[in-house]
Amino acid sequence: MKELLKIRGFLPYLAIAFLNASVDLAHKITIQNVLLKSFDGDTLVVLTALVNAMILLPFVFLFSPAGFINDKYSHTKVIRYAAVVGVFISFAIFLSYLAGAFEIAFILTLILAAQSAVYSPAKYGIIKSIVGTEHLGAANGIIQALTILAILFSSFAFSYIFEVIYVASDNPSDILSSIYFIGFLIVIFSALEAIFSFKLPFFSAAESEEKTQFSAKKYFSLSYLKENVKLVRSDKNIWLSIIGLSIFWGVSQVIVAAFPAHYKMLFNDDNALVIQMILAISGIGLIFGSYIAGAMSKYHIELGIVPLGALGLFLSLFFLASSGSVAIISFCSFCFGLFGGLLIVPLNATIQFFAPEASMGKILAGNNFVQNIAMIGFLLLSIAFVYADISTTGLFIFVAVVCFIGSLYAILQVPHLFTRLFLLVFLKTGYRFHVEGLKNLPQSGGVLLLGNHISWIDWLVLQAASPRAIKFVMYRGIYNKWYLTWIFKFFKVIPIGAGSSKESIETIRQYLENGEVVALFPEGHISYNGQINEFQRGYELSIKEWQDVCVVPFYLRGLWGSSFSRADAHYKELTKQRGKRDIIVAFGKPIREFIDHVAMKQKVVELSFSSWENFIARQQPLTHHWLDMAKGNSLRECVADSMGTELTNAKFISAVLVFSKLFKQTLTNEKMSAYCCQVLPWVPL
Repeated sequence: MKELLKIRGFLPYLAIAFLNASVDLAHKITIQNVLLKSFDGDTLVVLTALVNAMILLPFVFLFSPAGFINDKYSHTKVIRYAAVVGVFISFAIFLSYLAGAFEIAFILTLILAAQSAVYSPAKYGIIKSIVGTEHLGAANGIIQALTILAILFSSFAFSYIFEVIYVASDNPSDILSSIYFIGFLIVIFSALEAIFSFKLPFFSAAESEEKTQFSAKKYFSLSYLKENVKLVRSDKNIWLSIIGLSIFWGVSQVIVAAFPAHYKMLFNDDNALVIQMILAISGIGLIFGSYIAGAMSKYHIELGIVPLGALGLFLSLFFLASSGSVAIISFCSFCFGLFGGLLIVPLNATIQFFAPEASMGKILAGNNFVQNIAMIGFLLLSIAFVYADISTTGLFIFVAVVCFIGSLYAILQVPHLFTRLFLLVFLKTGYRFHVEGLKNLPQSGGVLLLGNHISWIDWLVLQAASPRAIKFVMYRGIYNKWYLTWIFKFFKVIPIGAGSSKESIETIRQYLENGEVVALFPEGHISYNGQINEFQRGYELSIKEWQDVCVVPFYLRGLWGSSFSRADAHYKELTKQRGKRDIIVAFGKPIREFIDHVAMKQKVVELSFSSWENFIARQQPLTHHWLDMAKGNSLRECVADSMGTELTNAKFISAVLVFSKLFKQTLTNEKMSAYCCQVLPWVPL
């Protein structure tokens, strides 16, 4: 967090993000509150959905122009111009409030959304330029949390001001003219946003092959649309992330549009402040979820939490729909936001990471386009449910089922990363888990992991250490066991063995060329003595003709002597530890050229030395380890002398403490006393 805040331009950017979200929501929430006081029932649901549609439509129709502008011009320049235009729009909104011109204020919602449609790709596209790729996950977590904080602030503050100053009336124009002070605040916020936009560092436009002028003919003939949609769909990582975000924001639109009517139906109450506070609680949850997701994505993008977020959304919506208690509904609202944060932060970061600079604007505009198409679709669905006489409860259950289906699809897409979350929990109950050199593992592109094979759970430990999904190579004899083969197929494990080596090598090569991570243990078997055995040369065939070769060595330390290793019973008992066992997964620097099996083994051996040095550096003095061992085996015999005296570990610890006290009374030099206390366990009685 502190490291990010020190980056030049990040603090002004956070101020812009907060103020922009506040301005956009302030006007929207004010219009919605006017509608809430003027209408009810089906009319309220339809008009609320119409307001939301007006906010979304510009993102659809301005998809191509927004992408063109943001790729052609500097993101910094686009942000500055858009912020200044925002000041003029805000002033027009203020005048419409002052004059009680409800229709004009309604239309200005559309114009403000058009400004946001051009502004948004620049606002999110500049993040990578400011913080770099390494901090994308953490930065998105902070930005998302701050944006939601702005939404919470606007929801509460402007709804509170509205409730205090509005004049009750059935005429929306009369209500609007009574709350003109809100319009004045919108102008102030917008002006501050424009000032901060000039505090951003200037980033030049990315070099792009497209140097032509915008063609109205191509726009109206939908040629731009076809080209840009094809671009957005060309990268599977980007496209699936956009689909996930679209479903979440579509469902959110349903909640925002239908909840006021749902609350009014359940409790016969139309207090705008209470309704907005319950919705705002989801924002608090979103802040926590975004912060957690950002923390988990500190040095990499943690996609494993995406399925967990989708499952959480399903459960939150299901209980929200079936509950009649304000407390439970509020808790469900919080959980909806919490799991939403876990979902959207890694997905947003993934889009920004994989989008090339030259086409960043089009891809982010495409993200807005697809999201807003989805949101409009969900809003139309809300209206259709109203005309079909289906209650808001039925509507909420339907979108809950949509989230459940989405979570299953997400699990199928990233089963390794989803499982990794639970593997980490399992491992950390019995092991202290240390990962070294994680920065050496590239975040994208094909990678072949090669290292030592020490236990039956090496695959589990390696996947738990890696933020990327790993395809493992396994001996076919184990792969073909009927009670295991279905699991291996689900996780796309690659079987290898006599008679199928060529086919397996080809499969490995295909995965690598498709940008996947493949792990292989070149020793060919689990170690029988805890040492690194001779590497087989079979893997060399998979990288021999690989043009963009990237081999990353790894070393596993700490598993020899565990119950999952091939160490004998005596050694396991001898090395049995009280408390948790230390495990180290060390990744070496990427090797981007062909490397034979002899040189590869040497790289892994070198890693073993560095991991041992790091392990020793983390250790406490030897006496601490003795004390831990003795406390864990308190009744075991510790020392005996020629006179027949025998002391257990418990008695010997007591003797150490007694002598330590005596030494402290006798010796005035504290350092000498401490030294005597340390050497005492090794002095025979």
